[in-house]
Amino acid sequence: MDSYICTSNQNNNAIAAKLHIEDIRKRKFLIGESRPNPLTEDLQNAVANLSSELYTKDVHFLMELIQNAEDNEYLAGVKPTLEFVLTTADITGIGALATLLVFNNEVGFSKTNIDSLCGIGRSTKRGQRHQGFIGEKVPSHLHYPTHLNAHSESTTVEISANLIGLLRGIGFKSVFLVSGLPHVFSNGYQIWFSEIPNPDCAIGYIVPEWVSTNPTYSDIRAIYGSGKALPNTVIILPLKPKKVEAVKKQLSEIHPEVLLFLNKIKRLSIRETSSKTCIADSISAVSISTETNLVSLKTRGANCRVVHLSVQEEVDATETTCPYYVWRQGFPVKPNNMVDARKDIKEWVISLAFPSGERLKRGTSSTGVFAFLPTAMVTNFPFIIQGDFILSSSRETILLDNKWNSGILDQVPCSFCSAFTAFMKSTLTEKYFSVAQEECIVPYETFVDEKIVFCKPTNVIRVLPEFRKIMRRIKEHGVLSHAISAQGKFVLHNSVDCKEYDDSCNFLKVAPAGICNDWYGKCIQECNLTCRASTEEYVDLLCFLAEKWRFIPLRSVNSIPLFKHITWNGEIKSCSLQAIKQERLKIHIVWEPQEHAWLNKWNQVMGCPYDCFFFPDTLVAALVGCERQYNLKQWFIKDVGLVVTTVSKYCSQLGYFLGIKKDPKLVVLFSHFMYHTWLRNYIREREICTVFHFMPVVDECGNVILCKNTLVPASSSKWIKLFGSNPFTKANCKYVELGVVYAEAAEFAGECTPANELLQFFKKHGKTSDLPDIIPQDMALQVASSQLTCEEALMLLAWIQNLRAKKYGLPIRFVQSIRNGKWVKTSSGFNTPSQCFLCDGTEVSTLLEMGRTLKVLSDIDEAYYMDRIRAYKDELIFFGMRIGSDDMYQLFSDHLKHLASSSMSKPFAILLLRFIKYSNHQNKLDEDFLKYVKAGKWLKTNQGYWTPPGTVCLMPDMVDGFVQITDLHVVDRRYYENQLDCYEEELKFLGVVIDLEDVYKQIPEHFQFPKDLSILTKSSVFLLLGCIQHLGLAGNNFVQKIKDQPWMKTSSGFKCPSESLLPGLNWDHLLNIVPLPVVDEEYYGSRIGSYRTELEAIGVVVDINGACKMLSFTLKSTFSSSSLTSTNVFSLLNCIRCMNKIMQTQLLDIISCLSGEKWLKTCHGYKSAPESILFDQKWGTVSKFVDLPFIDEAFYGLSIHSYKCELNMLGVVINFSEGAHFVARGLKLPRETASLAPEGALSLLQCAISLKKSCKSTDHSTFKILLDKLTGSRWLKTHMGYRFPQECLLFNPDWECYLTPNDGPFIDEKFYVTLSSLEKEDLKAIGVKVDIEEACNLISHALTSHVQTSAVRRTYRFLYKFNWNPRMQDTRSSQLWIPDQQMGKGKWVENWRCVLHDQNNLFDTRLHALDKYYEKELLPFLSRAFRVCEVPSPYDFLDIWNIWEASHQVSTAKLSSFFGQISENWENWDSDARSILKRQCTMLPAANTSGAVQFVMKEEVFIADDLQLKNLFIEASENPLFVWFPPKCLSSPAKLLEIYTSLGVRKISEAVKFDLHCTLSASKIIDDTDSLIGKALIKLVLAFANMPMEEKHKTAKSLLELSVYGTEDPISVRYALQLPLQKRRLEVEIKKMVLWEKNSQRLLVNKSTWNEGKKDIKFIASFARAILEAVLPNSADQMDTLCRMIQMGMALGLEEDAVDYLLWTENLELSVEDKEFLDRSFPSGKSSPVLGKRLSMYPLLPSTPNGSACRRRL
Repeated sequence: MDSYICTSNQNNNAIAAKLHIEDIRKRKFLIGESRPNPLTEDLQNAVANLSSELYTKDVHFLMELIQNAEDNEYLAGVKPTLEFVLTTADITGIGALATLLVFNNEVGFSKTNIDSLCGIGRSTKRGQRHQGFIGEKVPSHLHYPTHLNAHSESTTVEISANLIGLLRGIGFKSVFLVSGLPHVFSNGYQIWFSEIPNPDCAIGYIVPEWVSTNPTYSDIRAIYGSGKALPNTVIILPLKPKKVEAVKKQLSEIHPEVLLFLNKIKRLSIRETSSKTCIADSISAVSISTETNLVSLKTRGANCRVVHLSVQEEVDATETTCPYYVWRQGFPVKPNNMVDARKDIKEWVISLAFPSGERLKRGTSSTGVFAFLPTAMVTNFPFIIQGDFILSSSRETILLDNKWNSGILDQVPCSFCSAFTAFMKSTLTEKYFSVAQEECIVPYETFVDEKIVFCKPTNVIRVLPEFRKIMRRIKEHGVLSHAISAQGKFVLHNSVDCKEYDDSCNFLKVAPAGICNDWYGKCIQECNLTCRASTEEYVDLLCFLAEKWRFIPLRSVNSIPLFKHITWNGEIKSCSLQAIKQERLKIHIVWEPQEHAWLNKWNQVMGCPYDCFFFPDTLVAALVGCERQYNLKQWFIKDVGLVVTTVSKYCSQLGYFLGIKKDPKLVVLFSHFMYHTWLRNYIREREICTVFHFMPVVDECGNVILCKNTLVPASSSKWIKLFGSNPFTKANCKYVELGVVYAEAAEFAGECTPANELLQFFKKHGKTSDLPDIIPQDMALQVASSQLTCEEALMLLAWIQNLRAKKYGLPIRFVQSIRNGKWVKTSSGFNTPSQCFLCDGTEVSTLLEMGRTLKVLSDIDEAYYMDRIRAYKDELIFFGMRIGSDDMYQLFSDHLKHLASSSMSKPFAILLLRFIKYSNHQNKLDEDFLKYVKAGKWLKTNQGYWTPPGTVCLMPDMVDGFVQITDLHVVDRRYYENQLDCYEEELKFLGVVIDLEDVYKQIPEHFQFPKDLSILTKSSVFLLLGCIQHLGLAGNNFVQKIKDQPWMKTSSGFKCPSESLLPGLNWDHLLNIVPLPVVDEEYYGSRIGSYRTELEAIGVVVDINGACKMLSFTLKSTFSSSSLTSTNVFSLLNCIRCMNKIMQTQLLDIISCLSGEKWLKTCHGYKSAPESILFDQKWGTVSKFVDLPFIDEAFYGLSIHSYKCELNMLGVVINFSEGAHFVARGLKLPRETASLAPEGALSLLQCAISLKKSCKSTDHSTFKILLDKLTGSRWLKTHMGYRFPQECLLFNPDWECYLTPNDGPFIDEKFYVTLSSLEKEDLKAIGVKVDIEEACNLISHALTSHVQTSAVRRTYRFLYKFNWNPRMQDTRSSQLWIPDQQMGKGKWVENWRCVLHDQNNLFDTRLHALDKYYEKELLPFLSRAFRVCEVPSPYDFLDIWNIWEASHQVSTAKLSSFFGQISENWENWDSDARSILKRQCTMLPAANTSGAVQFVMKEEVFIADDLQLKNLFIEASENPLFVWFPPKCLSSPAKLLEIYTSLGVRKISEAVKFDLHCTLSASKIIDDTDSLIGKALIKLVLAFANMPMEEKHKTAKSLLELSVYGTEDPISVRYALQLPLQKRRLEVEIKKMVLWEKNSQRLLVNKSTWNEGKKDIKFIASFARAILEAVLPNSADQMDTLCRMIQMGMALGLEEDAVDYLLWTENLELSVEDKEFLDRSFPSGKSSPVLGKRLSMYPLLPSTPNGSACRRRL
């Protein structure tokens, strides 16, 4: 059964795989499509590039296949294996001389993998570049972790399933190097590819073809071995003729050690066969037998293990095993070794494999370097090196010039040392180690003489070579020996402190140079090396500390006085690192000896301020000349904390310090230091400015002040003459006066400074200043507010002149103080510059007269300034001084502009007009001046002072009228008297309106009503109307302003003109409905009628249409306030009745106005006319459950019915048929549906019919609303109660012969008396079912509500009659009625509890057989409609079998019935059902010796295909061993045998193992065999054998050549049967008369039986079976029948006549070829063969067309 399930699964996988391949060919390559593939050219180009790449690179395809197998995914518990089989058999049928098969037990190909094979560059491993590579192709993370620690002894990284694929990219395409037609068999896929372009799509390499002929799985299994399970993936490569030897060579060169560095593959085998069998001519297999983790070292990031490799070189050779000690260690990737190909890899992992014993190898290869796979690199090392090397394109060598590879190789020695140390520690015993530790065997250095002294290993340390060199150079001081020994440790002697003795030292645990780092600090301190060493030795010591600083503990050197410095008195001292770190002092160094000496000298003179010290000058010179000065400098800065400075930095820091300390002497000294440093060019100009910015100074009082701006001392300055004292003393504008000490000569540090040189130095670099170079601050200059002398004024102007010439930006407040200060001497005294005038002779008398009137002129006193003032003309103009007539005119203009900005007195106003008149005559009138004058409120009007524009100048008698209706400003003529008359042109020029025509035009723009419109007089109203009449069309905007204001007096008060009505004749019926606002003619008089046109223009209603619109508007207002009384309604209806006769056009407007308005009072409140109903008796049937808006008769009275026509005209619903939509929307069906009377239900139906038949689209949607309400409630009465309409049926009289109305949800027609008056389609419209198909569905749904068998039977017959089929899965159609014949009732059961037939009532306790309850014609219908199985399912059989297994009790009759039904249904069950039976049936029945049935585990029960063995084992065993068979034969016993076999039961002949107990050497050949192996026997074989002619004759020939050996000893065979669950073994022994011994190819007979037993039936049976086992070992289907034929022939004595008769009875005869064969084998009628002549007489015989030589006679 297992084989059947496997075959079934393979078939299913093969079908899905084939569909997938067809889809690829059709979808991707458009094979079979009429349209061309647009990607053909691109794909062909890609394939061409691939071909070019393949055939230009020497790709080692076997390595690619091994790598791909390593990448694959394997099931848990599977030992990953890769097998190569090279055979000469041409299993593909293409004529290949040799074929390479690759077997891999991975999970198999997925669809994604197949898609990758059929594409270019679509590898499923893409995106894994950051995880490393094997060679140049494979991620290294599959083999080694990126980070190793103590807990990662055997860390592996899983690869996700979507990355798995046996072949990817070049990995698969590389097989085209050796094969033109590679085949792939995996997971149902059986495809091949060709390098020759496919004729259908012109593309090669990637187009899959389905393998439909050769090879088959049988061919592959024959090569692999039929006794083993075939792996999931097989690659078949028919080799190119030129590549056969190359492939053999590559196979022979696969190194056994390849498995050491692979993570998954545990076994690799290579074998070669010479035929289409699994027998190997040669074999080579390598596997990992065991793998042990030893240790993980956290500090080294490493781990190690022992791997045992086993190799078998030949078929019969024993395995050779070699253990390998594998060391694996991680190293961080150095930045200098990074390459783009490995940019995402952060760690190198190096593995070293040390063989323990003779190294495994094949051929002559001796690989020394692996890149996960072996390379061609040979190292001659006794170990193997593995790393992620970048390889050449051939994968044979690593690229030695590649910096990535160089980085890995640099780490190999370190990894070797670590591995060797760990190895020694893991193999040497503690005993030997402890003995070595107690001996004085290690020499040490005395540093006194060359004598060698020894001590214990624990007392010796190794020092770094650099430090040893320093110590040897200073050993002549004689202090080292005592100082070193005082520490308790000795220095290893120089002669043994080398790499040659590293292993010994490490083993003896001599402290390495890199561990005892604290010793160096102690040595330096104890030996006082800082003071004792010379300058050169001291520099070497500092270089040593700088280079080894990160290894030396800080505590060992923290307090040692290592660093020398110069104190203030020139003494050299040393300080510790701790003092520097705590900032108790700061040691500076300048990396330029001359500058360092300069700073060191001045630093001592200044007393080493802020604890600032410098290195000695000689030491700095030595440091700068040192080759390692860069590292030393970085150490000083980063680790020690020394200040590596420059001159500018030192000056800046010192200046900052002086600003804090405020020592005047140091401040002055620092100034001289800066001066001399500048002279020597040690500091640059811009750096001086930076220092000066923060440098303090000493002021005139001797105080130290930090100030950016300073003044030279007053004693030698110019500024004191102008200012008298320092004017810049405010905090934000401060100038500090320097002390006189800066002007004096001085000498410091041997450098002299002449008098005033320091001040010049300060001036040059901007530290101090004097007039005229002082930069003014943003402050008022106080001296400008006083009266300046001639010298002071000229000095001030010269200062300003200098600043402006240098283009300095003068501060605003500074300039304003000078402009506004009264410091300028004029003829009338001192004044501000802006108020002064400098004459140039161009002035006129008119301007001078105006000037005297305005009093704005003041001319400068040039004699006071000795006529030198004009040299500063530009500066005077800059400060606002006026010069010449133009400036005078501008001065007046500016002054008048200032005056015109506010109210002006009458004289100034007249002067302004006069100035404008003068300017206009002189053509000097400025637009800007006019703009200011027009914008100023200086002109006096009736509303106060106002601007000229917008002002009207009128006669006094016109003012009052305009004032009431406009906001115009009118000039106050009474104020100006008659003086304005001569300036009317100037007034017009300024924008004053004077002409009357222009005044009328101004009125609309400036019109305004008084706040109280009731005070508007009639004359004002007629003035407005007259203005409209005067303006005409130009007054439209003015009309818009006044038409919306309530100034028109009407009968309803003051109204807007648009709200007023001027009535006409015959308008009484309109005016009586509601009050309208009629113009008050009594107030305005008849004159108002003369302005009808003007009134109409401003919106007053004067025509009938307008009156109707006003009435409509008034009605709407009344409707909105719900204030329309019944009297108003009747007046309105009466007006409609009148207008219908004479004013139909206006009536439509009235009706349109009323539409949509809620003005009719109903029981639901106010509603519009279409929303209202006039009640009559027809509405009574639905009024109980529908709330309707009836007109309120209590409010209007019954007289409302007299206006039915008018109401109908307005849209009120009068008839019942027109109000169906009211019913639809207001329907609320009662909860108690029984209260719904039949009349009401019929009325609802009539409403639904009316809406459905309506032509209005709105009624259709309303019908849907009504239908939803009707179908959402159970209101229709049926014989099964009230139901939804869609759950109701209309009974058809034609069904009376099958059903009664009570059998289903039929409408109760007796209840609804007049229901018959409705059409069937009307009921169908609301959901009632009337069709037979719908009726069947509803009746089936109501089926389970029946409890009477008769009703159920009627329903079943009805459904059967009309061929009902359930539409969908429904639980109501999954139950069936099982009648209780005794009780007359029954019950409903699920369909899975029912079957149609239950043979022998085997399942009567579990299932109901329907053939017991229902007639035969209903059974197919019940099976189809209710999904009832015809017979019990496999799961039912399994359930009952499990019950029997649990109870171990079952009768023979039930078992017979059970297996009988299984035999009948076996072929109908699918493979899944059979698989479940095989898996679930763990026990099977077996008969014991008494005939009772027992359940036995199926692993220990067998099929008795050999009765002799059966009887013997029954006697040998106490428990039953053979499966039970029914006492009465089944219809097909062979079927039961097949079932047992499918369930996993083995045959006894196949389960036993036997051993022959006979001495073959004692047997002798028997010559006299013709009596048995003669012509008669050959004739029987030829006539019966059904095989090709040539093969049949070959079989007959082998029978004639059979050798028979006789023995005197008995021939006994011992058979053993293993029972695993019982843990015992049964053995029996059988005596044989004849035996075919397969291994020696001999037919053994017992001599005693050979001569005597030829007529014995036992001998005959044994001889016939042995003969057939010898000549027909693989023809089991023919063996049994032919065996019986031979036995019958031997019983007849093998006489030819008897044999011929026997053949005739079996309807057999010989062919012509068979007869010719007999004639050649037995010439002249002899019965014995002529063996000596047989070979020459045996020609090549043709085969028959049907493959068989025998013919049946008809």
